[in-house]
Amino acid sequence: MKKMIYKKLGLFVFFLMIVIHVNGQGRIIKGSVTDDKGEPVPGTTVAVKGTSIGTVADLDGNYSINAPDAGVLVFSFIGFQTREIAIGNQTTINVQLAQQVSDLGEVIVVGYGVQRKSDLTGSVSSVGSKEIKQVAVASFDQALQGRAAGVQVTQASAAPGGGVSIRIRGGNSINASNEPLYVIDGIPFFPNNAATAPGTTGGAQPQNALANINPGDIESMEILKDASATAIYGSRGANGVVIITTKRGKAGATNVDVESYYGVQQVSRKLPLLNAEEFATIANEARVGRGQTPIFTQEQIAGFRNNSTDWQDEIFRDAPIQNHQVTVSGGDNKTRYAVSGNYFNQEGVILNSGFSRGSFRANIDKTINNKITVGNTLTISRAVNNQQVTDITRGGVVNGALVFSPTLPVFGPDGNFTFDNSAIPGSQQVGNPVQDALETLNKTVTNRVLGSVFLEWKIIDNLMFRASGGMDYQAGRRDFYAPSTNNRGRNAFGSALVEKKDVFSPVGTFTLNYDRKFDNKSYLNLLAGYESQSQMVDFVGASATNFPTDALGSDNLGLGQIVGTPFSGRSLWRLDSWFGRVNYTLFEKFLFTGTFRADGSSRFGAGNKWGYFPSAAVGYNMSNEPFLDNIKWMSSLKITTSWGLTGNQEIGLYQSLSQLNTERNAFGSVIAIGLAPGRIPNPDLRWEKTNQVNAGLEIGLLEDRIFFEAAAYYKRTQDLLLPLDLPRSTGFSTILQNIGSVENKGLELSVNSNNLTGKVKWVTNANITFNRNKVLALGPGETFRLAPGTGDGHLQIGNSSILQVGSPVGSFFGMVTNGIYQVGDEILPGSSSFGSVGPGDIRYVDVNGDGRVDNNDRTIIGNPQPKFFFGMNNTFNYKNFDLAIFVNGTYGNDVWNVNSHELYRNDGATNNVKGVMNRWTPQNPSNEWPSSRTRPFVLSDRHIEDASFLRIRNVTLGYTLPTANITWLRSCRVYVQGQNILTFTNYSGFDPEVNSLGQNPIGIGIDRGTFPMARSFIMGVNFGL
Repeated sequence: MKKMIYKKLGLFVFFLMIVIHVNGQGRIIKGSVTDDKGEPVPGTTVAVKGTSIGTVADLDGNYSINAPDAGVLVFSFIGFQTREIAIGNQTTINVQLAQQVSDLGEVIVVGYGVQRKSDLTGSVSSVGSKEIKQVAVASFDQALQGRAAGVQVTQASAAPGGGVSIRIRGGNSINASNEPLYVIDGIPFFPNNAATAPGTTGGAQPQNALANINPGDIESMEILKDASATAIYGSRGANGVVIITTKRGKAGATNVDVESYYGVQQVSRKLPLLNAEEFATIANEARVGRGQTPIFTQEQIAGFRNNSTDWQDEIFRDAPIQNHQVTVSGGDNKTRYAVSGNYFNQEGVILNSGFSRGSFRANIDKTINNKITVGNTLTISRAVNNQQVTDITRGGVVNGALVFSPTLPVFGPDGNFTFDNSAIPGSQQVGNPVQDALETLNKTVTNRVLGSVFLEWKIIDNLMFRASGGMDYQAGRRDFYAPSTNNRGRNAFGSALVEKKDVFSPVGTFTLNYDRKFDNKSYLNLLAGYESQSQMVDFVGASATNFPTDALGSDNLGLGQIVGTPFSGRSLWRLDSWFGRVNYTLFEKFLFTGTFRADGSSRFGAGNKWGYFPSAAVGYNMSNEPFLDNIKWMSSLKITTSWGLTGNQEIGLYQSLSQLNTERNAFGSVIAIGLAPGRIPNPDLRWEKTNQVNAGLEIGLLEDRIFFEAAAYYKRTQDLLLPLDLPRSTGFSTILQNIGSVENKGLELSVNSNNLTGKVKWVTNANITFNRNKVLALGPGETFRLAPGTGDGHLQIGNSSILQVGSPVGSFFGMVTNGIYQVGDEILPGSSSFGSVGPGDIRYVDVNGDGRVDNNDRTIIGNPQPKFFFGMNNTFNYKNFDLAIFVNGTYGNDVWNVNSHELYRNDGATNNVKGVMNRWTPQNPSNEWPSSRTRPFVLSDRHIEDASFLRIRNVTLGYTLPTANITWLRSCRVYVQGQNILTFTNYSGFDPEVNSLGQNPIGIGIDRGTFPMARSFIMGVNFGL
């Protein structure tokens, strides 16, 4: 495998070298640009004075330019003093730029504009392209893990192209989504994976709606967290906002940048299961203990000693991952461009799974004159996702590999697949996981166009009008086919399903921006705007069974002798908005920000179409106060506080309207189809609203070598949408009402530290977040309600999560245990509703003290939400070497290990974990593992595990090649990288970072048959021409 990696990487680099050509005439000048601390200044413009010749320094501050002998180089960058240097006879010019005394400072992208970081009153975190490039991921949201305080990222499925769930300062909703709003080059997009994907089968998580966007095209991500920053997005700002800015061209010579990596992935952990000999021994013992006949003879058991099937080894594989990108950028003072092409391919560590994406991007800016600038952003992509049925389903491939008997081979004596485990008496008929994985087609193809155009008109000095129009179009098709030869399609003689979904979302935005600086070092910025966005979804699908042949799969549904009922649908929503903002800075010390937005949404009742969302914030920047000059070790100090009201409109469409359901009735041999009322209308349905207050502190020490940020927040979400029970006399069971309330409160801490600045450079970025979530109110008179069930009936797990006033959302609900019954313990007849009880059985606690153990003794047994989560990145530089080590983790969160629960069955038909070898017997009175006859189907604290973890997420070692003597090569860096290298945890499952229910707001921290996390090792090269 390693030889293959080196060979493919070498061939790719060789191919790229073939197409390289030399541009331009004149002498090549090379060098580096640093600040007064010796740190590189990436993005510095290097131009030949009086000409259109120019370039931009790379991420390491290096540049290369073709310049005439008598020329003068001009070095400029925002916040630094411009320098001019005559070329003369020099071929290497290294430049140190000094900061401007009254510089603009770092600029942060905020809603509908930019703002100086020193003037910022809201809570905003930034993640740049350098951090994004540190990880090899299919979608950019995965790159946010551990990078920003207050942002918890959970991999809902580790499948290639799998979904991600993000919580910014906790979850606000119970029935609506908790995902943030994404704004991609000005186009708002909400990542509801289930709404945009064409569908799934058997509980598999839908494809990540963001996976069509190439992470390598992203320049920066700003995460807006408090209401002062997010209220400008009104009804979509309650869950936070992530603003994505893609790379744009800069004036200067044409640059060609090539980025490529190739690597291999492996399952980072397998579960310790019984081998065939152990399985057969336990199976016989379990059946005898229940008065049944043993399955295996002693001769068979002896034969299994060297003849066992490890089904995990059979379905898992080493899988390649690769990414290749070419970017061409440049331009002059009139026209600037950035064009890129990308190919990404990630095979899954499970057989016959994988995700691939091809994308093209073109960003162009054109300055018409000194008043008008126009431009465009265009991204076209095509993604192909081959999924395996996993997650929450008993018939999934992962679950099958765990429960399938190790006594059965992959192939029978006839060379055909062992069909299922029905040879084991009493077994649930789970198909051969290898056969199911290889023979089942489950493919989704998505084409996406994301584009916008804009016009900026400088009406007068300080007053700018901007108009932009954009669209996001996704067209997806999903094909599913289970052939008659495997367990999934056997009974149906082949089963096919085809679904198609088109999602079209246009948006238009118009803003006026007034920006003025006064002589007394005061600044005023006024923004007013209007925005309209809508979304149209069309879907259609059909299914069929009983195929005469499996050869055509899902390509010809007409071959199926039994055609399912076709389904189709169309939906539309629209949001019209007016918004405004004022930013005022007085004497570069006193800060004020106020925003207001009015949103009109088609989602809500006739009496509540419009919602109004204000915010206000103040700050005091003491960095320019004279008294701070006397504190030599403190270089900057700022305090802020804010309040705001935001909303959440991400509920199902048409919830305020009555609904008609299809009814089928038989009249003799005729089936009549009609309509019947299915839901009572609620014209008063309104927004979920979140009030948030925030207090922030920023401290810079030792000339900002150490920069510390802290924020404390409190969020209270009211008018939560929950179903309210209705009298039976109404003819309906429930109506959706605004009746609930939830709070989140927490503390965020982050530090950026330049520890060493000499020959060895060492920079640390770290953050930690403490969040507490609590249900404040449910329906009238309600103190708790059970969440919908998530498991199979045979596990008797029904409602596994609970909403209880005073407790966190999604708390686990089940039985408390107290060891194992031993010989001689008092056991009252009929004291348990969970079957007969005797020595070796689990001792459940009678919580309510009524003398009987039953469902009334269920209580909260776990909390899926962490007490805190954190991330830390350390980067080291020595000469041309660089090393980055990134770790992240959580503490205090629980996971319901459904895999363990399933394996605990001890029924002689399902495999089990190794720990069962220490089971209770009269000779081994274990107080941990019950006897082999026990079937612990009841959800209890035995299966709720501590999922705290510390993960070495990424380690990258790179070397930048000297290019001073290579005229055609601007820069070149090679690197090796490891991802998910080590995980320290007490969790016994595949991985503690798991969420089988994906973006579900209540079903958090559930692990059942989830696609396991992979460890990857990668080699890469980046070079510029």
